[in-house]
Amino acid sequence: MAKYACKKCGAELYFDPAVGKLHCEYCDSLFDPSEFDIPGEESEEEAKTDTQTGREAEAEEQSTDDSEGELVVYSCPNCGAEIITSKKTAATTCVYCNKAITLEGNLSGVFKPDYVLPFKHQRDEVEQAYLKLCKSSILTPPAFTSTENIKKIKGVYIPFWLHSFTGDGDFNIHAENRRTWREGKKEITEVSEYRIHENVEADFTRIPTDALSTADDDMMDSIEPFEFEELADFNPAYLAGFYTQRWDVTAKDNESRAQERAKKTLRADALERAGVYSSKTIQAESFDWTEDQVESAMLPVWMMNTEYKGKTYTFGMNGQTGKLMGKLPTSWARVIIASVIGFALGMVIAMFLRMAGIMKCASSGSAVIPTPMGLLVGVIVMAIVLLILFLLHTRSSPSMHARSAAKAEETRGIHHNVVFLGTHRSVRIIEDNDD
Repeated sequence: MAKYACKKCGAELYFDPAVGKLHCEYCDSLFDPSEFDIPGEESEEEAKTDTQTGREAEAEEQSTDDSEGELVVYSCPNCGAEIITSKKTAATTCVYCNKAITLEGNLSGVFKPDYVLPFKHQRDEVEQAYLKLCKSSILTPPAFTSTENIKKIKGVYIPFWLHSFTGDGDFNIHAENRRTWREGKKEITEVSEYRIHENVEADFTRIPTDALSTADDDMMDSIEPFEFEELADFNPAYLAGFYTQRWDVTAKDNESRAQERAKKTLRADALERAGVYSSKTIQAESFDWTEDQVESAMLPVWMMNTEYKGKTYTFGMNGQTGKLMGKLPTSWARVIIASVIGFALGMVIAMFLRMAGIMKCASSGSAVIPTPMGLLVGVIVMAIVLLILFLLHTRSSPSMHARSAAKAEETRGIHHNVVFLGTHRSVRIIEDNDD
């Protein structure tokens, strides 16, 4: 285990996203992570020959395993307290002294990332963005803006695989051109059909797939993109003050996820190259992948999980770009309150309409006694208020999406061929309704 001490006063250092450096809260000194050596750094050859037995032996030296082998006990280097955590944990915080702890041995050998993408957004920025999201709808449950709930937000480095390859897609496309015209009482439709063959190729660079089995894949996909131009060579000093775990999903297991995103790009490119038709449908397709290359990186994510009425709600923010994703639940207590207020507003409107003589009063002639029409106005206004509130509530939650198409460095049309299949017509008799 390691902590990073200030070279001037000896106090503990934390990575500060605002300046991109390790910051001493006591003497305000700043240090670049590259100023600190990477403990236990091995050569590429040594890393490749690192075996599972070797990693287990290393973990045994640093910790005491539990009986099931899933948990380990570490001694905090700051206060000496015992910390029980998962073997996969690589950076955490001591629950006793609240100091950051980096478990460097858990990111060695084959588990050592190639790169790290440093956090750029600080915790206070994340809290402000989250509160703005929650307060954008009055139907958000009050528990979501409580101080206790906001404390659950934590910065996490998520392990990702970055896939690069060249994709080749071969497509058979059925296309139609359709036109319709009238001749007297006849409506004639002419359909011309074509068979199109498209072969396209594209280069894909660093398609990210999260390498944690416990991570929400849709959430991780939704907070993209990451700007990989800012990747830095991995140094555990970047982890100081944040949580992280080593990967437990292999690059091979994630390969199909990356390829599926590339397929969407190739399909869209093939349909565009096919030309302009009334309709186009891919009837058959095949893919080939070459020049595969995989890198590993720790990417920054601010995360929070909240339990509400037996359901878990997850919020995530891209720690580099600030893109926030998550779905807000609906407080039905606030819906009832809004319904009452909306109905009351409708009744007030109805009363003014009666006083103005636009609506008839009850038989007593009193403007304050509800009439059936007044009750109807109250219900209509209540429905309008609820509709507006639900629309605003839905729009306030940035919904997670399915995996988007991967961005290609370059797409190339390799082959294009069009075969005209023929034309056929259909006729419909239009009946006149004139008497």
